[in-house]
Amino acid sequence: MTATGRYAAPDNSFTRSAATAAVKGAALIVVAIIIGVLLLLVGFDSGDSITTADNGSDQGATSTEPGETTTTVATDDPYPIVTVETTSTTTTTAPVVVDPPNEVKVAVLNGRGESGLAGRRSDHLKTEGYVTTAANANTSDKESSWVYYIPGYEDEAELVAVALNGSPSVVLEAPPDPLALVAESYREATTDYHIYVVLGSDEVLG
Repeated sequence: MTATGRYAAPDNSFTRSAATAAVKGAALIVVAIIIGVLLLLVGFDSGDSITTADNGSDQGATSTEPGETTTTVATDDPYPIVTVETTSTTTTTAPVVVDPPNEVKVAVLNGRGESGLAGRRSDHLKTEGYVTTAANANTSDKESSWVYYIPGYEDEAELVAVALNGSPSVVLEAPPDPLALVAESYREATTDYHIYVVLGSDEVLG
């Protein structure tokens, strides 16, 4: 007797199953490829955009103004390299130029009636190198001490104030006629002086 064997079904169902499986496999491969392409596109588009000036060069745009940020972009590379360099500016201040003490004439005025006061403070400035003279102020009841300067001698007046143990806060520009600060009998002797020191009762300048 012949053994019973397995044969393909007469309705070709086996052939149809194999074809269906092949189609499904191909579809899965296509879907996988599409997903991969989309992921690559998203990856390239996720970076920050870089804007460069079109100057006709492959070297990108460069800003070189002092004190500003310099950005260089290599535009011929699919993965641009951005370098940032910050430059700074330095501000220089011109040094203050003052006349040497032996070229500065200072009249020291006694404004509180204390005997010998102007002479003592005048001598002190002489030891600092200043050209000085002692005189009386226009009144002897000055309450505040001041250092007056003619135009162009403000910085020198500040140094005189410091030399008398004061500060620049007591420095003022002299009136149009600085001899008005001086007692009439001393005006001729103090003509053409650069600085007039008035010693008041506050003893700020000694």
